[in-house]
Amino acid sequence: MGQIIWINGLAGAGKTTTAKALVARLKELQKLGELKDDGVIYTDGDEFRAIFKSIGYSKEARIQGSKQRIALSIALAKQGFCVIDAAITLFNECYENNRKMCKEANIKYTEIFIDCPFEVLESRDQKGLYSGAKNGTQKDVVGVDIAYDIPNADVVLNGAGDVKQNIEQIVKYLGF
Repeated sequence: MGQIIWINGLAGAGKTTTAKALVARLKELQKLGELKDDGVIYTDGDEFRAIFKSIGYSKEARIQGSKQRIALSIALAKQGFCVIDAAITLFNECYENNRKMCKEANIKYTEIFIDCPFEVLESRDQKGLYSGAKNGTQKDVVGVDIAYDIPNADVVLNGAGDVKQNIEQIVKYLGF
């Protein structure tokens, strides 16, 4: 049986960077025989959205998208994979649903929250979300016009900190 590592945070917090670095580190551990899962799979909220184009950006649409992602992640984890999912799923409904579904499926679930100062998020604004929200051309931006819930995550990372240190904090929590 595999496991799910769910990485969440606001846009620009470093979810994708962290997830990709974690995939590389877990693959190293797998080669050493320390990670017993059959493989490591990475899924990203943006990629998921590109495949399933019907997912919107409202809070309700984001919650529905999260339910779809966790269902897919559970299916993959049941096949023995370690699934790393990076997405903006910062709502209590998502946290509760993820934990409930993983518990029912007997899948190990680790939730990681990347906490990042807003000024750092704005400086990393690759997609123009924050600048667009400020000038009124972008709506449904979590953290600006959609309120979010801070999770009671298993691991909280500093989004303005060193990625390597963050990865080692996750690996240590996972018991490697």
